[in-house]
Amino acid sequence: MSDLTKSKKNQLALFDVVSKIEQSTASVTELRVPIFAPVQKLSGNSTTAQAFKKSGGIRVIQTSWGKVEIRGRKLLTQVHRDLLDCIYTHASNVQHKEDGDVAMLFSQGKILREYSRDKSESFETNTKWLKEKIEEIRDVTVKFEDGSKRSADFNLIKYLDYDDEASSYCITLDRRYLRFYEQELSIGYKRELPKLLKVDSALIRALIRWFFTHKDESKYKLITVLEALGFPVESPKSLQVAKREIKNRIDELLTFGIEYDPEVGDGMFYYRGNENVSFIPSLFKNAKQSSIVALQKNNLLDLVGKSFETPNQKMFTIKGVSFDENMTIATISGEEGGSFSIDNKSSLGAEEFEVEVHTYLYSLIV
Repeated sequence: MSDLTKSKKNQLALFDVVSKIEQSTASVTELRVPIFAPVQKLSGNSTTAQAFKKSGGIRVIQTSWGKVEIRGRKLLTQVHRDLLDCIYTHASNVQHKEDGDVAMLFSQGKILREYSRDKSESFETNTKWLKEKIEEIRDVTVKFEDGSKRSADFNLIKYLDYDDEASSYCITLDRRYLRFYEQELSIGYKRELPKLLKVDSALIRALIRWFFTHKDESKYKLITVLEALGFPVESPKSLQVAKREIKNRIDELLTFGIEYDPEVGDGMFYYRGNENVSFIPSLFKNAKQSSIVALQKNNLLDLVGKSFETPNQKMFTIKGVSFDENMTIATISGEEGGSFSIDNKSSLGAEEFEVEVHTYLYSLIV
């Protein structure tokens, strides 16, 4: 047991939603479908705001990446996404509570300094504004469906509290959102966040975030990207404003690995990738497919010598898999010298736990 205790110090921590959150900024889906409108502030006279009000506080958008339904007293904008990015980046602690909730502790002052709120306003005024924005996020319900009709229904935030013991504010994440987050591919762009927040166009920030979700080099038509962002492309006036805005930001976009050529068709984007953006796999990637394979051939020895990329973008080659006497924990050792563990949190039987370990390791490899 002493060797196991030592190995925990070098865990890759791939199997815990807290570790996934700590290494991520957002899930890919949250940025590929327009949960956050590509604007700084919605004008009450805008077509989007009027339609939202007329439908009783509901907005439904269908894109190539899925269908999203947003319900709430206010639509979320890039300001709300900015603040969530700041909290995920600068949280002083992420705690997995006994009841299954996850709380993120943060300093209001640090978030406001990162976001560069108006320095002429008092700290009290700024913190009041921050609290209002977080409450607006809390009050929104998101329903998402992908092309395979897989659906998720959640609030991004469950509570906003002040933790007396830690002398910090904290947000508690909705458990339904955590289940969604565990299954999703997520990305970390914390190293790009300071530069991203200096971009003073909400449309451009939304566009940059959308391209961050693409790991490989790719190209997309202007209209395809704007539709994915939930931009009102049906309005000729709004479309011309967007084209002009993007054309004026060509040099700025290049610093994020995004090229734009306004002369190709109605506009074409070329994404070259960004080495400062990391990809963190789903905790249950290919779970359905790999569980079938595991049941048919549950031989963990087949995985020895197989490699996968960790969230820190390092390769891990499986050297061996061992279990403790009570089948409460599996330890996976690597040829590179590190190791990590998988806990039997559901108190599965020996055979079922072996299948679960095989399933997860197989999903990382394939």
